Amino acid sequence: MKQTIYEQYELRVERKQKIRHYEAFWANRVLYILVPVGHLEDAELVELQKLSDYMIRTHQDLYVSSFVKNKNDSYVTEIDDRKMALFRMPYDYSSRKLVIGKELALFHHNGRAFPEKVSSINRVGQWKSLWVKRIDQMEHFFREKIRNNPVDVFDTLFVESFPYYLGLTENAIQYLVDTELDDTPMMNDAATICHHRFTDLSWQQSQWMKLPTDWIFDHASRDLSEWIRSECRKGPDMDPMKIQSFMKDYERVSSLSSFSWRLLYARLVFPVHYFECVEEYYTSGPIADKKWHEDRLKAILNSSDLYEKTLSDFYDIVGVPAKTYGIPVLDWVK
Repeated sequence: MKQTIYEQYELRVERKQKIRHYEAFWANRVLYILVPVGHLEDAELVELQKLSDYMIRTHQDLYVSSFVKNKNDSYVTEIDDRKMALFRMPYDYSSRKLVIGKELALFHHNGRAFPEKVSSINRVGQWKSLWVKRIDQMEHFFREKIRNNPVDVFDTLFVESFPYYLGLTENAIQYLVDTELDDTPMMNDAATICHHRFTDLSWQQSQWMKLPTDWIFDHASRDLSEWIRSECRKGPDMDPMKIQSFMKDYERVSSLSSFSWRLLYARLVFPVHYFECVEEYYTSGPIADKKWHEDRLKAILNSSDLYEKTLSDFYDIVGVPAKTYGIPVLDWVK
């Protein structure tokens, strides 16, 4: 790796370290991070690079990592048969105390002003088709498992739990469809830079870092709902006050329309954490740590009552008068 870095970027690796699960190193008192990008299309990388450059140049966002070109004027380098991108990490401003809700609202506000069309990483208006495709694939898989009989603990847990999560998904899709039919998007509902899965750990590692390969172009409620989901999944350790203050901090900068609140709720009802757990188990191959996956699924299933209660009390937790806004709540969770 050191040799390739020197040949491709003319950087001498002085000291290596791990950031998240990525390789990082120091060179000339600057921290760099290597990120696998084999899962991204070239067009997606081009858009992510443009967004990164825009946030750094136009909005002077100190925390956005910047793409580094190699000697071939490319942002992608082959290292150990893997496509990698090198990022220059921001300077360490971790001593500055940042409020995550407020920082996310500013990030979304700035991202909305991006002047070019985004298509490759755009997910706005696609939630329904993506959810339907996902549930169809898993339903097909579920029928196969029943036909062949479950062979291990994970199979059994999946077969027993899937009908419940199928119902939850159908509720989420219907809620989303009703929202798009009954409500009207406002200015702040325009697409912006979001994250595939935004949690407390997305930025706040040992230092604040916004990594472009985490990004997707979508409605801001994606990030809000995924952050809330990660808090809800803490089970008995969930702190409703933390969720409330996060949303208040966000709304001090950027207020949410009833359309936003309803999209946020629809996404929270959609059990993406369950889908990801099942999909990762069945695609991880024979060397997977079965026990780890089993425990992960058991934890999701054991916390389903608590998660349902959060859905039931959601608008009370975040302090939104749903009736005043004309926002429907799922009857059955009540």
